[in-house]
Amino acid sequence: MSITSFSKPSDVDVLSNVDTKGKMLGFVDEGMVLQNADETRYVRTVKIKLEEEEVIQNIVYIKTGIDWVFKKTETIAVISHP
Repeated sequence: MSITSFSKPSDVDVLSNVDTKGKMLGFVDEGMVLQNADETRYVRTVKIKLEEEEVIQNIVYIKTGIDWVFKKTETIAVISHP
């Protein structure tokens, strides 16, 4: 069975793990599944507006059995708008 036959975390799941101190601008992509010999990851990228900055973050999930478990949030870029 290929990994693409597994369900992925929903947009609601992803948003529940985003620190929304700012205004959510939206999702950057459709998400991607990455797989190696040790683990399977699902990564979804979001853009958040904070004051005069836009923050691009990856929300990372790990596959454990049939469930996706939130692992971490990675900040990819901070774009300042003076």
